Amino acid sequence: MRVALLLAGPATAPRGSQVLVRQLALGLAARGHVVRLVTYGGRRAGPPGPRLGRLLGDVWLAGRMWRLVGREPIDVLHAHNSEAAIAGLVVARLTGRPLVYHGHSALAEELPLYFTSPFARRLAARLGRLLDAQVPRRADFCIAVTDELGALLRRRGVTAAGLACIGPTGALEELGPPPRPGGDGGLVCYAGNLDGYQNLGFLLRAFARVRARVPGARLVLVTHADGRAAARLVGGARGVEVIRAGSYDEVRARLAAAAIAVCPRAERSGFPMKLLNYMAAGKAIVASAGSAKGLEDGVTGRVVPDGDEAAFADAIVALLGDAGERERLGLAARRAAESRDAWDAVLDRIEDIYRHVTAQGEPGLVPVTCTE
Repeated sequence: MRVALLLAGPATAPRGSQVLVRQLALGLAARGHVVRLVTYGGRRAGPPGPRLGRLLGDVWLAGRMWRLVGREPIDVLHAHNSEAAIAGLVVARLTGRPLVYHGHSALAEELPLYFTSPFARRLAARLGRLLDAQVPRRADFCIAVTDELGALLRRRGVTAAGLACIGPTGALEELGPPPRPGGDGGLVCYAGNLDGYQNLGFLLRAFARVRARVPGARLVLVTHADGRAAARLVGGARGVEVIRAGSYDEVRARLAAAAIAVCPRAERSGFPMKLLNYMAAGKAIVASAGSAKGLEDGVTGRVVPDGDEAAFADAIVALLGDAGERERLGLAARRAAESRDAWDAVLDRIEDIYRHVTAQGEPGLVPVTCTE
């Protein structure tokens, strides 16, 4: 089958959506499909959030898609997130191709976090709700990365028969070698972007509580973001360092050096791909409940209530003082990430959906397991 994967962003920027799309492209190609990746091109992502340049990029994305469909007999358009889906729907309707919408997050949750004024946030939330309602239900099939997002799409009008919840899993080939136990016993690592929905202000406040009890503790933020954004975020926080990583190998190295990896994000509809990186690195993880997808508290990590700075700090302090517990949680997380069956099951389900929308399979064979 010939599949076009659409992403409204640079192809190789080190962000969660790009990682998921790349893994999917490689996995489908390994199964014999012809995969075409249609993106903005380039590597630089530019500033996060809504802006005129992104709108122009979306128009250009639709043009690239139109030219590709004119050159090749593409069977399925698989669009990731709303921007790519809007561009893809234009081409799908004009050419009669089926379009699969793959939602990574709810815009009603994410968009307001790019603004500071209450009025702008309310307006962004309203626009997000409109897009969450109108874009997915116009696709031929919808995939949600979490049950929470699937339930939201149902409330916005997507039918159960046209929806599957498929959480990301790590591709075994990209796990890297088994990690060595250890790491700097006082080093806490966050690896990811610095966008508002990551809840990094909460992390910095929680870490200040950690430093009050463990003065030697250090926090490193490993990111692709530019230095000015990092400086604005960190300010004069003590014991905090920002490292701009140029490659995923550097991210791996920084994670390997840490004792603990953290995920403070509280937004519930998305799936933080950084968790898969942390698990692959064999790290003891502390995560807010809203983003702790695939983690079991006390088994593969520590899960604390959203917004509870004291509980987040307590979990970090406890792990900093217990090397044996860090090793136990890290090994369990790595074992959970090593499942070949999980990644194969993801690819199986996506292939079922492709067959369904191209009328090559029976509709009843499409698995739908979104929890209400």
